[in-house]
Amino acid sequence: MKRDPGETRTQRRKFLRDLAAAGGLAAVAGSAGPAVASPAAKPASAAKRPTGYRVTAHVSKYYDKARI
Repeated sequence: MKRDPGETRTQRRKFLRDLAAAGGLAAVAGSAGPAVASPAAKPASAAKRPTGYRVTAHVSKYYDKARI
């Protein structure tokens, strides 16, 4: 059985057309807007930890090993 060359072209075109339609649907679904969640409640009595760089035991150990 021989394949019809016109049939192959139509199948390729249908594939590309379906691919473009799926991309368009994905774009529409993505632009529908994000789901909005309510903001999380912050604990009132949270003890503040110091932020920034701190030299801890494992950092000191690294510095000792890194020295030449």
